[in-house]
Amino acid sequence: MDCRAAEDRGELDLTKQIENLTTELKSVKDLEESHRKLNGKLQQDLAECKRDNVILSHDNATLLNRLRDAGL
Repeated sequence: MDCRAAEDRGELDLTKQIENLTTELKSVKDLEESHRKLNGKLQQDLAECKRDNVILSHDNATLLNRLRDAGL
């Protein structure tokens, strides 16, 4: 049997399909991991923004009360 013929696998070759799917699965898992990390970072950023918003809201209310007390 010719060595090249043994290595020349067609698209229907199960070994080649398994290799392709394994490669694709690894790529998807890597992408999922990067998305999970990014989502965690975004959740932290969102929580920080919410805390900052509460602080700014209180500061705004305090300043408004001072202006009202000053008659403005």
